[in-house]
Amino acid sequence: MMRNIFLAFVLLVAGVLVYSCKKNTLSVAPFDLINGQSLFKVNYASPYLKNPGVQIKIDGNRVSNNITYATPFPGGGLNTDGSNNPDYLNLSPGAHTVALSIPKFGTGEDSVQLYSTSVELKGNIAYTLHVTDTSTNTQSLLLTDPTALPDSGISVFRFVNLVPNSAIDLYFGPNKLASNIAYQASTDTFSIPSASAYQFAIRLAGAAPTSTALATYPITGTTTYSIPNQRAFTAYARGYLGLVSPDIRRAMLSFVYNK
Repeated sequence: MMRNIFLAFVLLVAGVLVYSCKKNTLSVAPFDLINGQSLFKVNYASPYLKNPGVQIKIDGNRVSNNITYATPFPGGGLNTDGSNNPDYLNLSPGAHTVALSIPKFGTGEDSVQLYSTSVELKGNIAYTLHVTDTSTNTQSLLLTDPTALPDSGISVFRFVNLVPNSAIDLYFGPNKLASNIAYQASTDTFSIPSASAYQFAIRLAGAAPTSTALATYPITGTTTYSIPNQRAFTAYARGYLGLVSPDIRRAMLSFVYNK
């Protein structure tokens, strides 16, 4: 009897694996690229004051739980919601429609459509769609992410500005890492030696390096962040200028895990 139960379980698992391999068009995956597919995530950075739960749909299919402001999905980051993993969705290469909506309570049915756009993906490439601003001003920026493991002794970063009507400088302690990055613009990737320990900061472009920052990471001014070894991040400025704590829409600095 026990042998028959075990055999049935093995056959069930094998069937699921075969089905997954055949379908293999939309699944949460570890970082590894498989079968020539694309890796894809959405960095939801639209700062609505009431911070509603939002679902992500791709080609009309719900792919997320209800997420809130400053969540990279799937995965997570620093000063974000989400997990501590550099997860992505596996998508087939080609055109896809990505939509964000507030669902009807207890369902996956759309109640309020917030944003929709089309993306064109290539195989064997990792992408993040950065979504920012709100209502009719919602915009998105599709970026390719690092897929190779950084060399030992460094981590790699890219910076993107998602703060409307701004140009921003990025600092790591006294070191300016990026200058005059316009809204919806990004830098090339750059490296920082592992174990370096300073505070990240964003300032309006051209502001003195000793001036009060728009935001920092870590948020507490007396702490520093020690760069890990062989990780990849996208640093991003989010929110709006002119707002202060505790308003969740104030300018802040966060990091998406890419590798």
